Amino acid sequence: MSDKKVLNRKAIPVNSVIFREDDLASCAYLLKSGAVDITTEKDGKRVLLNTIVPNQLFGELALIDGSRRSATATATMPCEVIIVSQEDIERKMNDLDDFMKYWLEYLTERVRDLSKRIG
Repeated sequence: MSDKKVLNRKAIPVNSVIFREDDLASCAYLLKSGAVDITTEKDGKRVLLNTIVPNQLFGELALIDGSRRSATATATMPCEVIIVSQEDIERKMNDLDDFMKYWLEYLTERVRDLSKRIG
Protein backbone atom coordinates (compact mmCIF):
# COMPACT_ATOMS: atom_id res chain seq x y z
CA MET A 1 0.00 0.00 0.00
CA SER A 2 1.31 3.45 -0.89
CA ASP A 3 2.18 6.14 1.68
CA LYS A 4 0.89 8.80 -0.69
CA LYS A 5 -2.34 10.46 0.31
CA VAL A 6 -4.82 12.50 -1.65
CA LEU A 7 -4.24 16.21 -1.16
CA ASN A 8 -7.20 18.22 0.05
CA ARG A 9 -8.12 20.80 -2.61
CA LYS A 10 -10.54 23.64 -2.07
CA ALA A 11 -12.16 26.22 -4.34
CA ILE A 12 -12.30 29.72 -2.86
CA PRO A 13 -14.56 32.40 -4.36
CA VAL A 14 -13.29 35.90 -5.15
CA ASN A 15 -13.27 38.34 -2.18
CA SER A 16 -13.38 35.50 0.37
CA VAL A 17 -11.31 35.93 3.49
CA ILE A 18 -9.27 32.73 3.86
CA PHE A 19 -8.00 33.64 7.32
CA ARG A 20 -7.79 36.77 9.45
CA GLU A 21 -4.92 38.34 11.33
CA ASP A 22 -4.75 36.95 14.88
CA ASP A 23 -6.70 33.75 14.01
CA LEU A 24 -5.44 30.43 15.30
CA ALA A 25 -3.87 28.34 12.54
CA SER A 26 -4.58 24.72 11.65
CA CYS A 27 -3.24 24.61 8.09
CA ALA A 28 -1.26 26.37 5.38
CA TYR A 29 -2.19 26.72 1.72
CA LEU A 30 -0.51 26.11 -1.60
CA LEU A 31 -2.13 28.30 -4.24
CA LYS A 32 -2.80 26.40 -7.47
CA SER A 33 -4.77 29.10 -9.31
CA GLY A 34 -5.94 32.65 -8.68
CA ALA A 35 -4.38 35.30 -6.47
CA VAL A 36 -4.42 36.07 -2.74
CA ASP A 37 -3.58 39.36 -1.04
CA ILE A 38 -1.81 39.20 2.32
CA THR A 39 -2.64 42.33 4.33
CA THR A 40 -2.39 43.80 7.79
CA GLU A 41 -3.98 46.79 9.51
CA LYS A 42 -1.98 49.85 10.52
CA ASP A 43 -3.60 52.98 11.92
CA GLY A 44 -6.98 51.74 10.71
CA LYS A 45 -5.77 51.29 7.13
CA ARG A 46 -5.22 48.09 5.20
CA VAL A 47 -1.57 47.58 4.20
CA LEU A 48 -0.69 45.14 1.42
CA LEU A 49 2.26 42.95 2.45
CA ASN A 50 2.32 40.55 -0.49
CA THR A 51 0.28 39.11 -3.34
CA ILE A 52 0.43 35.32 -3.55
CA VAL A 53 0.44 33.84 -7.07
CA PRO A 54 0.11 30.20 -8.18
CA ASN A 55 2.60 27.69 -6.76
CA GLN A 56 3.34 29.82 -3.71
CA LEU A 57 2.70 28.74 -0.12
CA PHE A 58 0.98 31.02 2.39
CA GLY A 59 -0.21 30.75 5.98
CA GLU A 60 2.78 28.64 6.98
CA LEU A 61 4.40 30.95 9.55
CA ALA A 62 1.80 30.30 12.24
CA LEU A 63 2.30 26.55 11.82
CA ILE A 64 6.08 26.74 12.09
CA ASP A 65 6.25 28.80 15.27
CA GLY A 66 2.84 28.06 16.82
CA SER A 67 1.75 31.68 16.93
CA ARG A 68 -1.42 33.31 15.64
CA ARG A 69 -1.86 34.50 12.07
CA SER A 70 0.28 37.57 11.41
CA ALA A 71 -1.88 38.87 8.54
CA THR A 72 -5.16 38.46 6.67
CA ALA A 73 -5.39 36.44 3.44
CA THR A 74 -8.11 37.40 0.92
CA ALA A 75 -8.80 35.85 -2.48
CA THR A 76 -8.63 38.59 -5.12
CA MET A 77 -9.77 36.20 -7.86
CA PRO A 78 -11.41 32.78 -7.76
CA CYS A 79 -8.78 30.43 -6.32
CA GLU A 80 -7.97 26.78 -5.97
CA VAL A 81 -5.73 25.83 -3.06
CA ILE A 82 -4.19 22.68 -1.68
CA ILE A 83 -4.57 22.56 2.09
CA VAL A 84 -1.43 21.57 3.99
CA SER A 85 -2.31 20.33 7.48
CA GLN A 86 -0.47 21.21 10.66
CA GLU A 87 0.36 17.50 11.01
CA ASP A 88 2.03 17.52 7.58
CA ILE A 89 4.18 20.51 8.57
CA GLU A 90 5.08 18.98 11.95
CA ARG A 91 6.06 15.68 10.32
CA LYS A 92 8.37 17.49 7.89
CA MET A 93 9.82 19.65 10.68
CA ASN A 94 10.56 16.55 12.77
CA ASP A 95 12.56 15.11 9.84
CA LEU A 96 14.94 18.11 9.87
CA ASP A 97 18.26 18.09 11.66
CA ASP A 98 18.74 20.55 14.55
CA PHE A 99 20.56 23.14 12.43
CA MET A 100 17.82 23.24 9.78
CA LYS A 101 15.11 23.50 12.48
CA TYR A 102 16.95 26.44 14.06
CA TRP A 103 17.47 28.10 10.68
CA LEU A 104 13.80 27.76 9.72
CA GLU A 105 12.68 29.13 13.09
CA TYR A 106 15.14 32.02 12.73
CA LEU A 107 13.87 32.87 9.24
CA THR A 108 10.29 32.68 10.46
CA GLU A 109 11.10 35.14 13.24
CA ARG A 110 12.77 37.50 10.74
CA VAL A 111 9.76 37.42 8.38
CA ARG A 112 7.39 38.19 11.28
CA ASP A 113 9.61 41.06 12.42
CA LEU A 114 9.78 42.53 8.91
CA SER A 115 6.01 42.18 8.46
CA LYS A 116 5.43 44.10 11.70
CA ARG A 117 7.80 46.86 10.58
CA ILE A 118 6.02 47.21 7.22
CA GLY A 119 2.58 46.95 8.78
